[in-house]
Amino acid sequence: QLASVGNDNALLIWDVRHCGEPLYRFLHHNAAVKAICWSPHERGALVSGGGTADRSIRLWNTLEGTCTLKIDTGSQVCNLGWSKTVNEIVSTHGYSYNQIVVWNQPTMTP
Repeated sequence: QLASVGNDNALLIWDVRHCGEPLYRFLHHNAAVKAICWSPHERGALVSGGGTADRSIRLWNTLEGTCTLKIDTGSQVCNLGWSKTVNEIVSTHGYSYNQIVVWNQPTMTP
């Protein structure tokens, strides 16, 4: 699978074996999707982060086409990274908190 995002607030999941329409079109974010990252630990697990008007991190099961968790971070999500060695996600944030947070998976507690 391939994921793509943009300023249209959409997260698209594509099946690279079939061209044309996306497999899933998620429109859950209320602002541009600023960051995405695939899990190196679980097939089909994806995390996405929204901009200033959204401020959320969402976890996705792209094999089932579902949003499994949403967290309001209180500030725009700028970057997301999934650790290759432990099941943790790091997020960086802009306005209004300007912080770096490490989230434990699967609880998504800082």
